[in-house]
Amino acid sequence: MAEKFIQIVYSNPIEGRDDEFNEWYDNVHIPQLLAVPGMLSAQRYTLRDSEMYRVPGGFVPEHRYAIIYEMEGDVDSIMQKIQEGVAAGQIQMHDSLDMNSWRLAFWTPRGPKAEAQ
Repeated sequence: MAEKFIQIVYSNPIEGRDDEFNEWYDNVHIPQLLAVPGMLSAQRYTLRDSEMYRVPGGFVPEHRYAIIYEMEGDVDSIMQKIQEGVAAGQIQMHDSLDMNSWRLAFWTPRGPKAEAQ
């Protein structure tokens, strides 16, 4: 059985271009990525305000959007397919994405998922 893991991507749109960024991300980018073998699911998130950002040592995160992709297989092979798709024009990027701000990381579960009783 292939290994399952998640990828978390943090991103921002170019200032003032949230609407077209979200339109592209939700209706173009996610469907194109989910067509890549090994990509299982995607869930986007918008940053929430919290008093915790204002406690001593707290900070407001620099990214306004995050997405969690569930993936399965070899991470480098999947990412290579994505890069090839971008180069071939099968996966479209958009100029509303602030390419200098995005960050990503891959995470493997350390144990079973715990849920409230």
